[in-house]
Amino acid sequence: MSVADLQRLVHRATPRVEDVRAPDRTDFIRREHGHLPLREVVDALDALEFSATSFLRQFKEVSVAQEPQQPEFNDEEACVLSEKGRLERYAAKPVAPEKSDDTCVHQLHRLLEGTRVFCPRLPSDIPKGETQAEEWASNPASDWKEVAADEKTKGGNAFKEKNFRRAIDHYTRAIRASPKEAELHTLHSNRSAARMQVAEAEAALADARLCVQLAPSWPKGRFREGTALRQLGRFDEAISAFLHGQRLEPDNKDWEKEVAKTQELHEATPASQVQQLIMHLLPDILATWLRAADAGGVLQLQVNGHLHDLGVCKWRRLREGAQPGKAQIRYAFLEKKGYLANLAANLQSPIEAIAVLDLEGNAIKIPDVSSFFWKPDFASVHIDIKDAKGSMKAILATVPIEDGLKRFIQKPKDPDPPKASIESVLTLQSRSGFPKSYPRYLGFQMFPGDLNFPVIDLLRDAPSKAG
Repeated sequence: MSVADLQRLVHRATPRVEDVRAPDRTDFIRREHGHLPLREVVDALDALEFSATSFLRQFKEVSVAQEPQQPEFNDEEACVLSEKGRLERYAAKPVAPEKSDDTCVHQLHRLLEGTRVFCPRLPSDIPKGETQAEEWASNPASDWKEVAADEKTKGGNAFKEKNFRRAIDHYTRAIRASPKEAELHTLHSNRSAARMQVAEAEAALADARLCVQLAPSWPKGRFREGTALRQLGRFDEAISAFLHGQRLEPDNKDWEKEVAKTQELHEATPASQVQQLIMHLLPDILATWLRAADAGGVLQLQVNGHLHDLGVCKWRRLREGAQPGKAQIRYAFLEKKGYLANLAANLQSPIEAIAVLDLEGNAIKIPDVSSFFWKPDFASVHIDIKDAKGSMKAILATVPIEDGLKRFIQKPKDPDPPKASIESVLTLQSRSGFPKSYPRYLGFQMFPGDLNFPVIDLLRDAPSKAG
């Protein structure tokens, strides 16, 4: 996975007309390429071994404007073209004027960046902050060099003896004895390492940041910064620090290992697994949402599968010798009033198939749901999925809905009305999560696989049951 891969995907996703040579090498064939659909882009990212988190991070580096490459013809090809009077070169022209950020790849980036999850919070929603006061001496003593060197030596000895608290004290005395122009970056680096050993990651990060500030071209400062950020769970920032160190020290292969280790830890967190799950399901979530065309409702997914299976990239599972996650999913669209009525009934009398707790084990509260959902220009999505212990947990998410989104979504063909008795189908639904109000639309999917939505359209199939 690389920025170059993303640039090629953007080019592939850009609407254009291409003139390519015919097999007989004497003529041109005109081919039109429209927008790639969202499902194809999501699958392409997986094939390129991107996760949701790595895509979000690396896409920021993609050039806004890209010029298509113009391949050169050899002399023989030029002669053939000349004989036919076709001296025009290969062309890749937009079908119509397009904005530089108007491909489905850009759209997916905006969708993921704009998605908000109630619990667990995504990394972009977590407040950050660390401060470290400058401790060096403004008026150092005449013997500061001897004092600083002695304390640094004692700190190093204490560190070797694994007496990290004492090492911190010695490094602090050395810093406070030295003026700013001294080689303070090594002392802050050493104290950062010692603080990491006593689980003071925020203080270690503050030391690392001062080290980088004092010696921006010293690679070890970036290593200290990255390890502290990783310990704090700030994985994207940690990867950025390691990549900065790699640019300072391109021949050191250890940087690649640190990036890979951090990325894998990142993808194993519940927040990242939720983000990955949402990216997997986005094409189908948006197809059902746009089909319902009611901003005041809620799309509720009941996923008969585990987050630790479906929230991991398919390519990573295959690399680890596991099969990609599979699940049966029920898609139900309810109006706001019906959704809240069902939620209240399920909270009062829980059933196994419906979640009443979030992923952190906190009870769902209707006032929290009401304040989180129903934002203008956002889809409200409730996902029930199994945790590692097999218990159903709830994910509440809002996904941004932009004008023009429909062109990237493949509209599913409406399935035929169910052949079974509508009454029996609705009775079954009332026992599995819809005790007070039936969904306006109901559909199903074997994931991965085609979405069948809506299998039931209440106004079409059972108008007497519609509220």
